[in-house]
Amino acid sequence: MATIDDVARKAGVSVATVSRVLNRSGNVKGATVERVQNAIEALAYVPNLSARNLRRNESMTAMIMAPNFTNPYYSHILAGIGDMAQILGYSVFICNTADTKAVKDLIDSSVKTNRADGVILLSSAYDASWLTDYVQQIPIVQCCEYVDAVQLPRVAINNYQAAFEAVEYLLNLGHRRIAILSADNSHISTKARYEGYCDALRAEGLDIRREYHVKASPDYSYGSGYVMANKLFNLQERPSAVFCVSDILALSVIAAAGDRGLSVPGDVSVMGFDDVDYTTMFHPHLTTVRQPCYEMGRTSMQALHDYKTNFPNQPRIEPMPHLLTVRESTAPCKIVL
Repeated sequence: MATIDDVARKAGVSVATVSRVLNRSGNVKGATVERVQNAIEALAYVPNLSARNLRRNESMTAMIMAPNFTNPYYSHILAGIGDMAQILGYSVFICNTADTKAVKDLIDSSVKTNRADGVILLSSAYDASWLTDYVQQIPIVQCCEYVDAVQLPRVAINNYQAAFEAVEYLLNLGHRRIAILSADNSHISTKARYEGYCDALRAEGLDIRREYHVKASPDYSYGSGYVMANKLFNLQERPSAVFCVSDILALSVIAAAGDRGLSVPGDVSVMGFDDVDYTTMFHPHLTTVRQPCYEMGRTSMQALHDYKTNFPNQPRIEPMPHLLTVRESTAPCKIVL
């Protein structure tokens, strides 16, 4: 097997120069980089990453805390993380848990054993102030959900603005009885989307009706959404539109409406959030707010790498873009008020 010395001899450079090229560090001229890369390819040289990482006291491993592997929302984010990790030379291990104690134990273990160079959190309560204890210990990037009071890098859309725009769109269609199907959890996204919903209604001079605010299970399960949708449809003044904080919940509303003989969007308009794969698998195609899930994953992994490289200086990350995507599940209101 070729060694780094063989590469240096073939490229006509020092071992230190080859090392700088491999580690993408130092000031190496483009022509020199090309000679080294050609030598690596010609010799089929494979760097000893384990030895390199041991010398650096690095694991080149990222730990990902994900609450639900099966949810297509998270699966696209994880795909983005994995692809960027491969580009950057990292391994990743994914922990399927949202339990606070389990998350803390895993982070503590990583800090003590150098098991991971950093952590990406995909789920956290908006008041999880315990994260403050780790700000100076290990790079942590918050993706999707974050703790506003803790100064850690975050990768997320502006959930408040996205919800405001979604409800504003329904208002512009003439809807005034707009319900929200939320989730019974403590995510910052859930909180911000509810606030955006309320402020959009207030901007139109409408009252916030308590009976129009229902909550599904903390994990946005289809079954819990179906139950809550029927609760809304049982109201004497049923809503003409339902804004849902996830696409899975929106699909459960469409199913509940169909089982009652209500047409979507003829009798009730339905708005989702996330734009997962299921939204266009059957008619009516779902009107929703698109989150760039794959790009969020890539950005999170790049941010973790940058954070680790410059720790404890944190990378600056702009809010990710969202897009109101209009399809078949919304239409002008037909209910006479």
